[in-house]
Amino acid sequence: MNFKLNLRSLALFSGLMVTVFPVSGFGDVSLPSFFSDGAVLQRDTVAPVWGTAAPNEAVTLELNGQTTSATAGQDGKWCATFKGLAAGGPFTLTVKGTSNSVTVQNVLVGDVWLCSGQSNMSLHMYEIADVAQGDIAAADDPLLHCFTVSSTAADNVPVPPYEGKWESTDPDSVKGYSAVAYYFAKELREQVKVPIGIIHCSYPGTCGESWVRKEALAGLGLGPQEAAVAQSWNNADQTTQKFLSDLNDWETKMGRQDPGNKGYAQGWADPKTDVSTWTTLPTPGDWTSLGLVNGGVVWIRKTVNFPDQGKVKDFTLQLGNLQNFGKESGNVLGTVYFNNQEVGEIGHVLKHIFTRPGDQLVKVPGSLIVHGANVVAVRIFTQEEKGPLFGGGTGLIRAPFPFTMRVEPQWQAKVEAQLPPAPPDAAFTRPPTPNIPIMTRRPSLMFDSMLSPLVGYGMKGAAWYQGEGNADRGEAYGSLLRGLIADWRGLWKQGDFPFYIVQLANISPPANDPNGKSGLAAVREGQLQTWQRVAHTGLAVTIDVGDANNIHYHNKKEVGHRLALIALAQTYGQKIEFSGPVIDSMAVEGNTIRLKFTHIGGGLVAKGGPLQQFVIAGADQKFVWADATIDGDTVLVSSKDVAAPVAVRYAWADNPAGCNLYNKEDLPASPFRTDDWPLSTAGK
Repeated sequence: MNFKLNLRSLALFSGLMVTVFPVSGFGDVSLPSFFSDGAVLQRDTVAPVWGTAAPNEAVTLELNGQTTSATAGQDGKWCATFKGLAAGGPFTLTVKGTSNSVTVQNVLVGDVWLCSGQSNMSLHMYEIADVAQGDIAAADDPLLHCFTVSSTAADNVPVPPYEGKWESTDPDSVKGYSAVAYYFAKELREQVKVPIGIIHCSYPGTCGESWVRKEALAGLGLGPQEAAVAQSWNNADQTTQKFLSDLNDWETKMGRQDPGNKGYAQGWADPKTDVSTWTTLPTPGDWTSLGLVNGGVVWIRKTVNFPDQGKVKDFTLQLGNLQNFGKESGNVLGTVYFNNQEVGEIGHVLKHIFTRPGDQLVKVPGSLIVHGANVVAVRIFTQEEKGPLFGGGTGLIRAPFPFTMRVEPQWQAKVEAQLPPAPPDAAFTRPPTPNIPIMTRRPSLMFDSMLSPLVGYGMKGAAWYQGEGNADRGEAYGSLLRGLIADWRGLWKQGDFPFYIVQLANISPPANDPNGKSGLAAVREGQLQTWQRVAHTGLAVTIDVGDANNIHYHNKKEVGHRLALIALAQTYGQKIEFSGPVIDSMAVEGNTIRLKFTHIGGGLVAKGGPLQQFVIAGADQKFVWADATIDGDTVLVSSKDVAAPVAVRYAWADNPAGCNLYNKEDLPASPFRTDDWPLSTAGK
């Protein structure tokens, strides 16, 4: 096996604030990338700015007539704070040291919101263009800026230099914004009339533990699953190296090693090569037409057209899930080429350690792009007949905007080599793929590699959309989320800043079992309880906007709107209803349970017909579907099959299709339960 894997140390960060500075070293005054042209600083309160200089060097900062200063420590780090900046701009920030000065242009002063979480916060505007094309075309606001933190999962210390820049909102730049964050910020801009800055810091597939400092997690107490994950990561170097060595020995013994790269010498990665005789794959993972019965080497190619290649700098190929369909899926390795230049390697082992499930990411230098047709080619070595899944459509390219592109819809494929039939004992003697937990489950990783450099940045508050990654242990999510909020607030030292939570949307096939188990419902309960127990938090209920067939549903405009309602009411003091009905209390009245709610707004509504998704149970804890009706500001719940009810649940399922309790402001009720019986995720 011609493959090497070098894992770096898996140390975690500690300390109050970890900052990221340019790699040029200390000496000249310098600033991290989030204090760059277009930066938005927080109005009215504190707005820290920090950087590096020579040890003990005096640094002076000036912005719109206000001056502040600091002296660098022995380590070269300094931090100065503006206080009470008035909203406005654009301004120029000047940072002067002894030997040089730095000028930051187009600085705005307004409200900064940190938007974090996992994939539904990460989803870009261009990824929902089917429903957002009009909003993309109309985006034009020089007072709404966004800084997107590069999706980085660093396993070394210190964190590599932060990538990213502040962008002003226009039809090109907005394509790369988080859709939830953009719609949230856009409504705030329209209502509050001050500059708004978004700092988007999220990573798909992550669990909540990954965004919490290890010291805070230790205080909460790691559960058995998290402790096992942490231990697996500590042993990742040794485990992986042993697997690669054992696999190489097995391939040699069985005569199933990579026969060597012959396709490149024949020009199979070269854009000039004629591929008219290559096989067009009907779907990305269907290799049956290639006749690769025993595995071997396949080349795949796709053309990408960049009409305005001059606007594109470095970008990322998003090649999808290179995982075989068969039982032994740890044997896909590949080399990626762009315009005949090798740009990276891919493989199942790499997927487990460095990338999230479902993605193989390869960075490509923008200097390789040519005007018009560009060719992506991948050489894949596999032990099996069926091919792995890999990317297609416009999702193949993840790049800084603005740019346009046209991607061929299908891949062309050609077999380079076929492996001989496997010996009879091959399947039984092949070393098993190591069970290294996926990176996104690693405790504290995202805090260390993405969030920690931002700690202390002046901001108005945070919006949080995460929880799907914790569905297998949902009953513990509430305490985890409350610990995360407390830790972030302690680190930022900016008081109990607003922290607004998106409750998980409906996902998966509709529920039809009144006693069905749901990890997502348990997470939603933890999110609801966090709002009820933690000051200056809020909950945007989204149980009605999801897609049963797509966890990354596209109706992010409504999510942003509901987050904005909370901020407008709780942060900016508007007298509006910002939540749907929330369970307050219950009372048993014979064979009926009466439910009382808060946030009834103008009144309770059964949207679209009789109330649905209520279940009721007696002391036997066996739920049955219930009849539910609105009675003034309450809901009456009963069933002919439960003579002495003791508990009610509402919308308690991954996808409680048809749940329809709203208030007259058209905001849905949060799912809830009145019992405290153990759930399927109890103890996890």
